[in-house]
Amino acid sequence: MIMKKFRLLSLLAALILTVNAAAAVSATEQTTAPPETTAPVETTLPVNTEPAMPAGFLGDASVEYGSRTLDAQKPLSDTDDYTANAKAALLYDLGSDTLVFAQNADDRLYPASLTKVMTCLLTLEMQADLDATVTVTKEGLKGMEPGGSIVSLQVGEQITVRDLLYCLMVKSGNDAASVLAVQNSGTIEAFVDVMNRRAAELGCSGTHFMNPHGLHHDEHYTTARDMAKILREAMQYPVFEEIFCTKEYTVPATNLSEARELKTTNYMIRSNGYPYVTDSRVLGGKTGNTNKAGRCFVALSEKDGMRLLSVVLGTKAVYQADGYTFVRYGNFEETADLLDFAYGRYTTMQVLNPTQTAGQFAVSGGEHNAFGAITEPMSASVPLGSDYNTIRYEYTLNAPLQAPVSEGDVIGVVRVWYGNTCLAQQDLLSATDVTEEKLPVRAPQTQTEDTPTNWNGILWIALIVAAVLFVIVMLLNLRASAARRRRRRRRAAQNRREKR
Repeated sequence: MIMKKFRLLSLLAALILTVNAAAAVSATEQTTAPPETTAPVETTLPVNTEPAMPAGFLGDASVEYGSRTLDAQKPLSDTDDYTANAKAALLYDLGSDTLVFAQNADDRLYPASLTKVMTCLLTLEMQADLDATVTVTKEGLKGMEPGGSIVSLQVGEQITVRDLLYCLMVKSGNDAASVLAVQNSGTIEAFVDVMNRRAAELGCSGTHFMNPHGLHHDEHYTTARDMAKILREAMQYPVFEEIFCTKEYTVPATNLSEARELKTTNYMIRSNGYPYVTDSRVLGGKTGNTNKAGRCFVALSEKDGMRLLSVVLGTKAVYQADGYTFVRYGNFEETADLLDFAYGRYTTMQVLNPTQTAGQFAVSGGEHNAFGAITEPMSASVPLGSDYNTIRYEYTLNAPLQAPVSEGDVIGVVRVWYGNTCLAQQDLLSATDVTEEKLPVRAPQTQTEDTPTNWNGILWIALIVAAVLFVIVMLLNLRASAARRRRRRRRAAQNRREKR
């Protein structure tokens, strides 16, 4: 009977151990964290496979290694594509802020009367009332060279600032430049100081002025790039563009002069006979010419919505045998050739749009990926026939993203490439907030009607009880075995006595 009880208890203990082990495995499976999901792969559009800049570069690649702005170090085209017959030449797309072509753009050269673009710009900045009357003084007429371009202003003559600007830009009057300088700053010398300060403010690192009109001085120079910067700034004033594009203008009679009929020296918008160089693409311009400067020209042109500023410095004229009649002006023909090249090869295209996809990027510890956002539309000059398959987009993070990320945070940059030329660059922003991922937390549980029974604890108690019972049964079994052995010995002893 005792043995049966022992076997029953043993089976019960084994069953308890088996059930407890199964419960432990089940509990382990329930509390183990779910396997980590694979982080999403960072997606981008095709990138430039031949980097044009060193790894880790954090500046504006569209300037340092591309064609963006007038400071661009790699124009869309250079002298490998086209060579101008000039000491320096430059083409700049106003609409897309793209340097299309540059040849010797930073060489210091004499600007001649292109200087008057700066004089005009400063007058517009310094004179609030263009219809104010100016009285010509002796100071304003000093330094005029015989044979220079003038409009024959006289001491004591009264004329408006506006009319002086037309005399300055349309007829290229040197005397008008000096009179305006005195009107603006009191003396010519003081105005020249202002010219040089303003040039530095505009980023003209290769420019130094000695006078307001451009008559030759060895220390009076500029560059094609600087000249374009000054012209671009002046183009911010509608009145400048109006004067710049004027073919003819009548200055009303003054107290000392009959009315003056002014005709532009820009023969690309007004024919001067042979050679015929008028060009419907050219809207306006300013000429410059001295023996040492050569023939210079800056112009505004437009075709198919593409507006270009052009600069040519140091071209040479070709004359007939009389040494006076032109066979080739030089500056106008070179400008036409430049425009043929640009308009025949390039167009303006929007390359960044706030509505376009700008990549998605993994955020460490975040609930989801960060999506890139572009805030400003940007255009660039691109070869004709280009589309979104011929330009490449490159997204670069400033650092690995770590949650939390706020909407509008700068997370990197987006660059647009055509070949090895960077067309545009812009900060890449986060389009949304990315909060930290919230992991599930097990709250401590108390036994209530709705709380599941803690079977694991109950099984452990049952196991301990079973173990105690097992020990008791074993002791009882040992005691019974000892008693049986004693009885067998007594019976054996009694049998021996009876046989005797």
